[in-house]
Amino acid sequence: MTTADINKCPNHVCDGEIKIKYFFGDLNYKTINFNCTTDTHTKPSIYECSKCKIIFSELIFKMDENEIEKNYQDVSDDKYISQIKFKKYYFEKLCNKISGFISKDMNALEIGSYYGVLGSVLKDKVKNYSGLELSTHGSNYAKKKFNLNIYNETIENHLKKNIKYDLIIMADVMEHFNDPFKVLSQINKLLNKNGKLILTTFNIDSLYARFTGKNYHWILPFHMVYFSNKTLETFGKNNNLELVKILNDPRYTSFGYLIEKLSFIFPKLSFIFKFFSKIKFLKDVNVKVDLKDLKIYYFKKMSDQ
Repeated sequence: MTTADINKCPNHVCDGEIKIKYFFGDLNYKTINFNCTTDTHTKPSIYECSKCKIIFSELIFKMDENEIEKNYQDVSDDKYISQIKFKKYYFEKLCNKISGFISKDMNALEIGSYYGVLGSVLKDKVKNYSGLELSTHGSNYAKKKFNLNIYNETIENHLKKNIKYDLIIMADVMEHFNDPFKVLSQINKLLNKNGKLILTTFNIDSLYARFTGKNYHWILPFHMVYFSNKTLETFGKNNNLELVKILNDPRYTSFGYLIEKLSFIFPKLSFIFKFFSKIKFLKDVNVKVDLKDLKIYYFKKMSDQ
């Protein structure tokens, strides 16, 4: 989508009018850091479609798919690597929570496998695990560190291999696509009959997100689309995927990393966070964060299309 399409809803089947939801000024997208652990809290302006209610970033109008893919191919996220111990603890909790939806006879694909932490936990819980990751650094790390089968390619190119999966999992990935509607269609093609999709993302209609409004901390430059429970249900159904269950998704992180993130989100309170950051024994304490805005969405393929 180009600037010329600024009045069009990015949902291809919708002809609704769009309106500005939160205005932050013109964002220079060429300066964006696409690392998942980026320290930037510059915010893009946010739009909403009056008809389908999808909420999305101004960057959908400015960046095409090839530009976004190139940015993710170049990602090298050392800070994420430093937090792998805590990421693994969270993914173990996640896999326990979704254990009723997965089984040892499944052929599983993780889209956006990043540094392979979820894959390292999931691989022993399914028959076969594969990951799909654009970051060359991330995919090489996952192969070497966790001995995972990772494809360093796009979903579109992976479709050409004609491999079908019983389970597709996406952890905090869907919001990064500038065309998630096409992605859902591609997922439908990748899934076997009765296949399952499990994804995690934030609910933009959650109480916390509505309370914080334009200050919601998940409004970030590299987040293109902001889903609610209702929009995910609708867009899933439009792509032959039935939303069956929604679960809460608390996160676990080190106290040191949490303090660092809070200092960027609340710069006026940074002096308090800097004080706590100097207490060394606290840095590696595992902290649970649960604002009830992060969710796990479980979908089932509706028919063999």
